[in-house]
Amino acid sequence: MARVLIHLLEDNRVLLPTEELHHLVRVRRLKAGDYFEALDLNEGKVYRCTLSKEGGSWHGLILDTLEAEPEPTLKIILAQALIKKDKFEWVVQKATELGVTAIIPVLSYRTEIRLDEKREQRKLQRWRKILAEAVKQCGRSRLPILSPPVPLATLLAERTDELRIVLDEAADLPLRQILGGCDSPETCTLFIGPEGGWDDRDRNLFGQAQVQRVRLGPRIMRTETAAVAALSVLQYELGDFSC
Repeated sequence: MARVLIHLLEDNRVLLPTEELHHLVRVRRLKAGDYFEALDLNEGKVYRCTLSKEGGSWHGLILDTLEAEPEPTLKIILAQALIKKDKFEWVVQKATELGVTAIIPVLSYRTEIRLDEKREQRKLQRWRKILAEAVKQCGRSRLPILSPPVPLATLLAERTDELRIVLDEAADLPLRQILGGCDSPETCTLFIGPEGGWDDRDRNLFGQAQVQRVRLGPRIMRTETAAVAALSVLQYELGDFSC
């Protein structure tokens, strides 16, 4: 079933943004009378619709409201160190599919990518598009929150979630051991480092903020692999993978 994101309703119709209409008519080759699903981002509702054309204008006629998939019970905030373009975009896509509540690009001591205001806005626009496509593909009813890049020290001062963990290949404790002692937290901030790993100055910041350092296993993973692996473990142990 084709799925689009909408922002406006009018009577019993959904108004289709230009990009979403292009996806339905040009990419998916839908014709008048064909069915599609429309996700209202403002309300988190999903509508079953038929495509209609009146006077040269396309819209969707609402047939009924579908039961939206519930969002994960565990709210995971992924604090991912900013990495190369294609790798970061891949993390954004997979993290959305894995049910994160928010994604925060982090500037650490070893972050090699620095963005001026204009480039940052272009990146955010691109990442939001990837988020939207991932939401349509995986059947979620809400977009994860995407924040502008923030220095690690600033983020550590702002986030006071029940569970805060950082993946670090130099840590002694395995992730599973830490999760085994958790009492079903509602929120968790997961810190994933840059391509060169955390600097000792980063580790000092984590120590001062009392963020638990953990490792996934005996192998050193690429940062994008570590993000997906750790999110999967969190959803299995504390989230909705058991549903």
